[in-house]
Amino acid sequence: MRKLVIRAITLSIIGLCLVIPSLQAAKTNVLYKDQVAVIMYHHVDDDAKSFGTITTKLFQDQLTFLKGKGYQFITLSQFKEFMNGASVPNNAVLVTFDDGYESFYVNAYPILKDMRIPAVNFVITRDLENPLASYIPSLSQDEIAEMTSDTNFIDAQCHTDDFHHKLPDGSAALIGRLVTNGKKETDEEYKQRVIKDTQTCITKLSALDPEPPDTLAYPYGFYDDKAIEYIRQGGIKYAFTIMPEMATRDVDLMKIPRINAGNSLITPEGLHNSIIRSIIALTPPTNEVPIVETMAQLGGKATVSGNTVTIQYKTGQWTGTLNSQKITVASNNSGNTAKPVTLQKALWMKNNQIYITLKDLETVIGAQIVYNPTVQSFSARQTPVIK
Repeated sequence: MRKLVIRAITLSIIGLCLVIPSLQAAKTNVLYKDQVAVIMYHHVDDDAKSFGTITTKLFQDQLTFLKGKGYQFITLSQFKEFMNGASVPNNAVLVTFDDGYESFYVNAYPILKDMRIPAVNFVITRDLENPLASYIPSLSQDEIAEMTSDTNFIDAQCHTDDFHHKLPDGSAALIGRLVTNGKKETDEEYKQRVIKDTQTCITKLSALDPEPPDTLAYPYGFYDDKAIEYIRQGGIKYAFTIMPEMATRDVDLMKIPRINAGNSLITPEGLHNSIIRSIIALTPPTNEVPIVETMAQLGGKATVSGNTVTIQYKTGQWTGTLNSQKITVASNNSGNTAKPVTLQKALWMKNNQIYITLKDLETVIGAQIVYNPTVQSFSARQTPVIK
C-alpha cells in the first residue's frame, strides 16, 4: 500500500511538471486559445531515411523550439476532456505517434520523459506478438507497459490490430472489401471484421495500460462513414485523421485533425509556422458582453457599485444605471463634457455580471471594438467611430 501511495504522489508531481515549464512563456505569448494543435510523428531514427522519419536531434529541436515559444503540451486525457467541454491551456499541443515503432521507446521516449512532454502512440497490436519480425522493429509489450506505468503522460492507443496494410486491389484494409475464392465479402461480413479487429486491438492494449483504450488513428489516414460507425461500435470514441488543421470542439470526435511534424524537411520554425497558419479564427460567442471583463480587455476599466456602473476609457468617464438606457457623460475623450448617451438596449444583469451590447459599448467609448479570434478577446481601434 505504501509503495502505491508513493507512486501516486510521484506521478502527481510529474504531472505538475508538465505544465510549469512553459506556463510563464504562455502567459506572455498567447498564440491561440480554446483549440489544440495535434502534431503527428511516425519514426525517430538517426540512420533510416524515409518520408516519415526524423532524427532524434530534429525531434528534440522541434519540441525545444515550441516550448520556447510558449506552447503547452497536454496529455491525451486533457485533450479528451477539452473536446467534451473542459478548458485547455493557451497554445495547447498534443504529441502523437503512429505505427508503434520501437524507435519511439529507444529514441523519442527518453527525450519526452526528460522534457516532461506527454505523448500518445497509436500501436498496430498484431505486431505485439513478434515485434522484431516487422520491417521496422515494433514496440514490445514490456516496453509499452514500462512507459505507461513509469509515467502518467505516455499513452498507447489503437492503430487497428491487423488493418495496417493494403488489399490486393490496392484499397486500404480498413475500408476495402476482402475477396476470398473469387467471392467478395458481404456488408455484414465487413461490419463484423471491422468490429472484431477494433475489439481485438482494445483487448490487447487493455492488458498493458490501466486505462482501457478508446482512441484510434486511421491507418494511412483512410476512413469512410461505414468504417467510422463500425469502429465506434467496436469501442472507439475518438479517432484521428491526417487532415492538417487545428482541433476545436466543433470537429467530429471521429475525424480529429493532425498537423504533420515528422518529416526531415520540417524545421522547428517551420513546424511553428504550420501551426500558426492552421489557427482557426473563432467568431465572437455573442454580441452581448460582460462590461467589467470587456473593458479590462480594451485597456479601460468598469466598476460596479450597487446598480451603478462607472466606465473609464482613456480620458473619458461615463456612468450608467442597471436597467437604464441612459449613460451620463462626466467627460468625453477630449476631456470636455458631452451630452448623455442613449443605449439601444438597457444595461442588464446576468450571472451576477452587468452586460452591454458591443454596439452600445462602441457608442459609449467612441471607438471601434474588434474581436481577436486567436486569443478570444476584444481590442479597441484608435480611430473613433463618433466624433
